[in-house]
Amino acid sequence: MSSASSGSVVGMSSQVRAPQTPFTADQFSKSATRARFEPPRFEWRSRACCAHTGFIKATRLGGGAVRINASLLDLGMCVSSTADLVSPLLVDHHRRTAYLASRIGRAMGLDEVSLGRAVLAASLHDVGALSLGERLDTLDFDTRSVEHAEPGYALLKEFEPFAEIAPIVRYHHVEWQGGLGAEHLGTPVPVESNVVYLADRIAVLMDPTREPAHQTREISSAILESADKRFNPETVLGFVKAAREAPFWSGLAAEGHALEPFAELGLRVCRPVEVDLSSFSKMLAHIVDFRSRYTAAHSTGVAASADVLARVLGMTVRDVDSIRVAGHLHDLGKLAVPEALIEKPSRLDHDESLVMMSHAYHTGRVLGAISELAQVADWASHHHERIDGSGYPDHLEGRDLALGARVVAVSDIFTALSEDRSYRPALGRGRVLRSLKHMAKVRYVDGRVVEALSDCSEQVHAAREAAQERAREHRNQLVNA
Repeated sequence: MSSASSGSVVGMSSQVRAPQTPFTADQFSKSATRARFEPPRFEWRSRACCAHTGFIKATRLGGGAVRINASLLDLGMCVSSTADLVSPLLVDHHRRTAYLASRIGRAMGLDEVSLGRAVLAASLHDVGALSLGERLDTLDFDTRSVEHAEPGYALLKEFEPFAEIAPIVRYHHVEWQGGLGAEHLGTPVPVESNVVYLADRIAVLMDPTREPAHQTREISSAILESADKRFNPETVLGFVKAAREAPFWSGLAAEGHALEPFAELGLRVCRPVEVDLSSFSKMLAHIVDFRSRYTAAHSTGVAASADVLARVLGMTVRDVDSIRVAGHLHDLGKLAVPEALIEKPSRLDHDESLVMMSHAYHTGRVLGAISELAQVADWASHHHERIDGSGYPDHLEGRDLALGARVVAVSDIFTALSEDRSYRPALGRGRVLRSLKHMAKVRYVDGRVVEALSDCSEQVHAAREAAQERAREHRNQLVNA
C-alpha cells in the first residue's frame, strides 16, 4: 500500500459544498474554511466543566459493554453545561438553576429523594429547547414559550436513570394559578416541577454583571408579586426562608454557584451509580442531532457506519462498543454551536467557521472530563484531524491518530455526504466512495479504512440507512408531539 493511502484522517468542514464530480484536494481545501482553529479562549466559555461531585469512573464488563460509574448530577451537568455555551447569555444557566433548586428545596424540607429529583431536573430543565431562539425566549421572566418542555420530557425518558425526572421537566412551566396548577390536563404536577420553575425564574432575573446581593430586593419583590399566581406559595416560602441565609446569595456571586458542593448534600443523585454508556450516548446524540432536520440522524448514522467498519477491520469487541459510543458522541460539542450556523445554506465566513470548528474541541473537553473515557474522547474529538496536521482541534499528524479516530472520521464523511444538507443534496454512494478514495490518495483519510468501506459499502450503507430511518421517525414523533 502506498504511503498516500497508508493512513490519514480528514478534518472536513460541515459546510463543504458537493461538486458534481468527486472531491479533489483543491476543491476540498477551497470548500473548507481556511481559518486555522485554535482552542477557544472566550472568557464566557471557560467556566463549564464536568465532575461537580467527582464521581465519574468508567468500567468495562463482559462482552465489551461500557458502563460508567457516575453520579447522575455529573452526567446531567455535562450535557447542560455544554448546551449553555451556545450563547454568553446562557452560560451557567442550568448550573445556577440547580443551585437555587437545592437551596429552595432544602428550605422547604423536601426529603432526600424529592430534593435530588428537583436538583437533577433543574440541571436539565431546558434540554428540550432545540433552537437558540427557544433558549433565548426562556430568558424573559414573563415568557409563555414553554414548547420545549414536551421534547425535554421525551428525550430524558429515553435514558432510564433520567426517566423519573422526565415528568418534572415536562411540567416545570405550569403556573400555580391559585391551585389550579396542581394538575395539568388531569395529571398531578410534581412539587419538584414547582421548585424548578421558581428556581428557573429567579435565575432569569439575575443580572450576571451585578453582585447578587445588590439584587435581592428587586428579585424578591418580583417573586412575591407572583406568589399564588405563577408560583406555588409553598415554594415561595421556601425561597424567602433560604434567601435570609447569607450563603444563598453569596453562592450565586461570580462563579460561586459553580463551586457549590453538591456532593455535600448527601443526595442519591450525587452518588455514583452504574449506567449504560451506550444508552446515555444515544440520548445525547438525539439531543445534538434533533436541533436540525438536516442532522436529525447524523450521529446515529456515524455510529452505525463505524460499528460495521470496526468489525470488518478486526477491532476487538470492546473497541467496537467504544467506537459506536464515539460515533454517537462525536458531535457533542455542537450543542455549543447555534443551529443557524448548522442550517446556513451558504458558505460560513471566517468567524462562523471558527465557531463551527470549536465543536470538536468542546467534544473533547466534555468527554475528557471523564478520565476513564479517554479512548472514546480521543476517537470522538479527533474526527476532523488530517494526516498532514492541518485538521482540528489539535492539528495532529497521522502518526498520532488512533485507528478509532480514523474510522470515525471516514464514517462521518461517508454519512455526511450521503445526507441532504442545507447547502447541497445528498450524493449517491458511488460519488461518495470516489470522493473518499480521492481523499485517501491525498492523505486526508486513512486509505485502509476507505478500502474496507469500499469492500463492504452495501453493508455499511444498509446499516446506516436503517439506523437513520429509525432516528428520523423518532425525531418526527418528538417535534410533532
